[in-house]
Amino acid sequence: MKWIKKLRVKHVFIIIYIAFCFVMPELSAEQPPARGGAEGGSAPGIGTVMGELIDEQTEQPLMYASVVLYREKDSVMVSGAISDEDGRFIVDNVPPGQYYIQVRFVGYPAYKYNGIRITPGEPVYDTGLIKISPTAEYLSEVVVESTREMMEIGLDRRVINVGQELTAAGGTALDLMQNIPSVSVDFDGNVSLRGSQNVTILVDGRPSALTGLDDDAVLEQIPSEMIDRIEVITNPSVRYDPDGTAGIINIVTKKEERPGYNGMINLSAGTNNRYSGSLNFNYRPVDNINLFGNASGRFFNMEGWGKSERTSWFTNPENPNEEPITSYHYQDMDFERSMNTYNIRLGIDYTFRDKNTITFSTRYSNWERNADDYQDYTFFNSRLPRYSNEYINYIEDITSGNIMMRDGFDHSLRYQRDFDEKYRDLTFDIRYSDSDFDRQEVLERMFYDHDYNVLNDLQELLEETYNEGDYYNFRVEGDYIHPLTEKSKFEAGFQTIFRGSDNKLDFYEFDHDYGGFLIDSGRTDHFIMDEQRYSAYGIYSTALGNYNIQTGLRLEHAVLEGDQVVIEDGDFRNTYFSFFPSAHIRRSFENNQNAQISYSKRISRPRRWALNPFTRYSDPYNLRTGNPEILPEYIHSLELSYTKYWENTTLNPSIFYRYTDQMISRYRTMDEQGITTTTWENIGHAVNYGAEMIASQTITDWWRLNGNFSYFHRIVDGGTVHDEFTTDSYSWTARLTNNLRFGNRFSVQVSGYYRSPVVMLQGKLQEMYSADMGMRYNVFDNKGSITLRISDIFNTQKFNMYMMGDNFEMNRERKRRSRMIFIGFTYRIHDFTRDRDRERPDRDELEPIDDFDEF
Repeated sequence: MKWIKKLRVKHVFIIIYIAFCFVMPELSAEQPPARGGAEGGSAPGIGTVMGELIDEQTEQPLMYASVVLYREKDSVMVSGAISDEDGRFIVDNVPPGQYYIQVRFVGYPAYKYNGIRITPGEPVYDTGLIKISPTAEYLSEVVVESTREMMEIGLDRRVINVGQELTAAGGTALDLMQNIPSVSVDFDGNVSLRGSQNVTILVDGRPSALTGLDDDAVLEQIPSEMIDRIEVITNPSVRYDPDGTAGIINIVTKKEERPGYNGMINLSAGTNNRYSGSLNFNYRPVDNINLFGNASGRFFNMEGWGKSERTSWFTNPENPNEEPITSYHYQDMDFERSMNTYNIRLGIDYTFRDKNTITFSTRYSNWERNADDYQDYTFFNSRLPRYSNEYINYIEDITSGNIMMRDGFDHSLRYQRDFDEKYRDLTFDIRYSDSDFDRQEVLERMFYDHDYNVLNDLQELLEETYNEGDYYNFRVEGDYIHPLTEKSKFEAGFQTIFRGSDNKLDFYEFDHDYGGFLIDSGRTDHFIMDEQRYSAYGIYSTALGNYNIQTGLRLEHAVLEGDQVVIEDGDFRNTYFSFFPSAHIRRSFENNQNAQISYSKRISRPRRWALNPFTRYSDPYNLRTGNPEILPEYIHSLELSYTKYWENTTLNPSIFYRYTDQMISRYRTMDEQGITTTTWENIGHAVNYGAEMIASQTITDWWRLNGNFSYFHRIVDGGTVHDEFTTDSYSWTARLTNNLRFGNRFSVQVSGYYRSPVVMLQGKLQEMYSADMGMRYNVFDNKGSITLRISDIFNTQKFNMYMMGDNFEMNRERKRRSRMIFIGFTYRIHDFTRDRDRERPDRDELEPIDDFDEF
């Protein structure tokens, strides 16, 4: 379409303009600095000051700390830098002279390092290892929660420190997601990043052990107290798997590796029968052996209700000129859910010959959910007077109950080799995971007239389904980092993945004449899928003046095979070769500020249910069938961001642009019987762009504000074949969090959230808003803490949706019990750290989730 083509041209000019603005500071930086050089202000910058920052207690890197270089004689600021994810910093273009540096990091005292001298004969000064102690309040021998900055900015990620998130205390990772900038959660627990649900979710840089489980179920298993931080990677480099349109969300759990033994216990209880508990422990008997593990359990119930109203128009195919027949359909529903989960993980680190480490770990996970649904369908032949009994055609009651169980093992073996040469590193990983899935559902359908008398001509229907599945995943990968110079390095790696699923569904219907259940072969499904991936990547990184530059390329060959056993000629094979480039550039400025621009190409693969050509019956009036011919969609992602640190304020504005080719989308139709069918198609392309602002403000010593605002704009072009898919929509979200601290023991957090209406391809999702509050009180010499949380204080959280098609329109509303109270208790054994070791996640850990529903 012409307006789409014009839009593309406009975006190209916008990108060129952004890039031009991005390099302008470097052009202006060629002018002599106003503050002068070392002694006279005119000496050329020939030197370099470098070093490494770590926490004195944990010996972990201080990421993104501010390092400012001052002249020794008059304390005039000359230059500065921000430490990277390994705690390293480099200040370039330093004129000859004598200097000192000052290091600032939230939660730590200002640190001054003296005696720096740059001369033509010795232009490089290495401070070596600088150890800094935090300024958290010390009571007895235990550290009270350190007031770390809520968000830290890296070259390719945002690190959200959630250790002080009280509005998720006693909850799960899914509750925490609702407090993360750029992230939103819908009624069904689906997580969106910058308006897209196609996001890869990892735990400690790895997929969940429950292969095949949906993301929301995985997040519901993880107690919030076990989580230290959440990393949001919107434009990952090629060292990470390219899956996920919007990027990666990595959940980092708490861990300790100090000598001796230590641990942490968490217990929580909430209204509506919600209980959870977890245990973390670590034991290092000798220097070269470390034993670690954790266990958790969660038991909870959920209730909800909803309603929908649908108007349908049907044309007589024999006489299309007749006025369409109109029917009205009203649905009332109630549902109950209960879920039990158990997880246990054990592992060992063994170091030999000083620089070789082998880590083995195994995890067992068990997940069980019971669900009961009660639905009342009323069919009218008129809406006036509104839903009067005399206009009822018939009433249908549907009662269903299902039990789902899944358990799985995950085994991993890692070898890591360190070298005498700094920053040189080699790792190999072997990992295997498998899980089993079983589901049984019983459905009963009863038909009545307008006076609720049983209709004899519509017989009672009883249905049973049995669903079982097996999933496996095997992968081998290796990564190598080789420093080329003091300011550059090369990385390379490979990955091989074999994974598959075998899902079988048996459908039974009660035969009144036979007096028992008989299998319905026409609705019985058996689908087998296997995938192979072979990939390799290379990355070059360097520092040029005030610029940090990283470029890379990943190559991948994938083979996907599917076999629909119950359909003749139901097998298919899809192969594709893809390349994924990435580039990241960061420019550091004086006065604790930096800007960066990044690009990456990503892929979104069709999920299993989108490929399975069999028709599934989620309920009698809603069918779903896959399309084995759909192809992966490719996403080009561009992002520009800026970060400015003041003593009490942090600002992080950003803009982003995504272009999606071969976009995969749901397509819904309705037949003359009022039955809707959903399938998937590649419909053309889509453009997403938006802006974000994240801010943190310390108002007083006891009051801190964190806020964020996100705006998303989405344009879908269905092309000439799917012109009905063309849409133009936008949405925005806002979140504000107050953190209040009263003394050393008591803290309060109050947060509010708002999401604007969202225009979708075939409808509109209405606005949603809520407020939460949490409190914490430290006890037992601060070794323990008691928490109280109230979710959705004003009970406003509900989901309203409007949907439409060629011959129908629908209004739908759903509500669940969201206002709840939780009380929790945490106890730390031998000062188990509140903040997990600040080590950078291994570059090869961040993989796409082992979720075969992602197929």
